[in-house]
Amino acid sequence: MKVKAYLVLIALICLTFAAVQIVGQEDQAKQLNALRTKIRSEFGTDLPPLPFPENNPQTAEKIRLGEALFFDPNLSACGTIACASCHIPEKGFSDEQQISDGCEGATGRRNSNTVYNTAYLSHLFWDGRVQTLEQQALGPVVDGAEMANTWDNVISYLKTGVHPLTKKEFPEARKFYEKYFRAVFADEIGSTTITKAIAAYERTAVSVDSPYDRWLKGDDKALTAAQKKGIIVFFGRGKCSACHPAPNFADSDFHNIGVSNAGFEVPEKFPHNSEICGGIATNVDPGRGEVQFLRSSCSDLGKFKTPTLRNIELSAPYMHNGKFATLGKVMTHFEALATGAIKPLIGNLDQRVAKGAVFLGFAGGQADDVQSIVEFMKALTGTQLKSPSGGIAPPSLK
Repeated sequence: MKVKAYLVLIALICLTFAAVQIVGQEDQAKQLNALRTKIRSEFGTDLPPLPFPENNPQTAEKIRLGEALFFDPNLSACGTIACASCHIPEKGFSDEQQISDGCEGATGRRNSNTVYNTAYLSHLFWDGRVQTLEQQALGPVVDGAEMANTWDNVISYLKTGVHPLTKKEFPEARKFYEKYFRAVFADEIGSTTITKAIAAYERTAVSVDSPYDRWLKGDDKALTAAQKKGIIVFFGRGKCSACHPAPNFADSDFHNIGVSNAGFEVPEKFPHNSEICGGIATNVDPGRGEVQFLRSSCSDLGKFKTPTLRNIELSAPYMHNGKFATLGKVMTHFEALATGAIKPLIGNLDQRVAKGAVFLGFAGGQADDVQSIVEFMKALTGTQLKSPSGGIAPPSLK
């Protein structure tokens, strides 16, 4: 009798547990449906039409020219560094390094930004110092820590097929550029037309059709169980969407989220710190506070641009200095912020991530919050571009 009673008790416990699970699943389904309706109402189901300047419309030939320029290492002084050296399509248009290598062993001071969906951003670079992709493309060519070249050298190479510094000849590249600059810009080869072409190519780096997008359009099976938990926290008590709103998961704004130094921050990399807010520490990245017209605005210290989360899984490491190797470590950082365990090196912490502002894991949430949000961010991995068959190399008409 005792055995029979024991078995009945076990059966009742199992039935109760199953019933609780069913109720829990039904509650989650209701939350997900309500969330989907809310997102659709506020943001729609698709990214908006691709924006581009009136003086630089997209054409197939211009995009092809821009791709060639993006992958051509001869735009650099050393002839080995292309735009694509630091922005590799297969690596989320990043390069898996904290800071990228430039010509002759030079290194930068910030992590390479992804190009994906930057067409939708109102500011470029981590500090937002330029407003268009055309303006952004001007900088790396002449930056001593990157391509370290001059525009005169670049223009000379494109016109003649001879690299002015290495003296190497590239007749096939000359033929290619002669054909495409004639077709696209009526033979005008200058910094303006070059950057217009590069920007046109970069605007094709738009990621869509992710599992999230398919879920938003009605496919309940597009997200895994962990991703469904993650999206509820992301748009709910985690408040991640405050700075990463749909559909591009970036707010085109700047925030101080208390990221510590990555180890390479030395005074030589921040020569203007003495001019900012009456002088600040020489080994700290001022972020947006370094932008020339903002150097007296102490409220911008330590702020950096919000990156898009589209294809974020592909572009490790993360943050302006590549401090975090994984998305898990990124979320652990936000969890620590929410417990009050982290203070910013400079400036004031954004109140949206300050102590008690969000509820994640040990900051008042559930133990699996961090992993659930990471899984959801993976659901933002969508369509991707591929490098041309020749990879980083001068172009050819063959």
